Amino acid sequence: MAPIESEFDAFREPRWPPLVALAVAAALYATLPGDLILGGGWLRWLVPALLVGLIIVAAVRPVAESDRRRHLGIALAGLITLANASAIALLLYGIITENRFEGRYLIVAAVQVWFTNVIVFALWFWEVDGGGPRHRAESPPGPHDFLFGQYQVPEPVAWRPTFPDYLFLSVTTATSFAPADTLPMRHRVKALMAIEAMLSLLVLLIIAARAISILD
Repeated sequence: MAPIESEFDAFREPRWPPLVALAVAAALYATLPGDLILGGGWLRWLVPALLVGLIIVAAVRPVAESDRRRHLGIALAGLITLANASAIALLLYGIITENRFEGRYLIVAAVQVWFTNVIVFALWFWEVDGGGPRHRAESPPGPHDFLFGQYQVPEPVAWRPTFPDYLFLSVTTATSFAPADTLPMRHRVKALMAIEAMLSLLVLLIIAARAISILD
């Protein structure tokens, strides 16, 4: 029987794209206004610390990427999703009850939480599809939780999705609220896409629209 290492010789997904994306998300959340950090104070650094944890998980080479580490990454992604959703809720609360946010303040904050939302859900899709990057590398090329356009060509292809493909999927979900060239095939990813679309809708159609309307 060939060693485990050889199973990954045919396909090795680069890890630097998710690392860069997570570093950007950490910076975006760390620079959010204090009014949008649930609990404030030291909790401002909790989510960036979790993102650093995700960076460590994502940096593991595929041959050493255990299911336990993958589950940790998914759990951290869930916590970050909740934290970002709370920032959106606090923006809405400030608009509805206090009406004290300036237009430029709202636009900057909305952009920050929107981009964080896109990055975190790209990570969700990357970790969930087909059991995660390690299991996709071990499996024959083909659709798993998502049906990418490359799999619909007549000829058999050896193409496999990488993190930029999931980032593009997350961007299209957050902007058009629907899949573009990639179709969800399982309920769990349909639920993730629905959650991302709803959070993005709150940012783009409520927060950003309100911010523009009160610009001086």
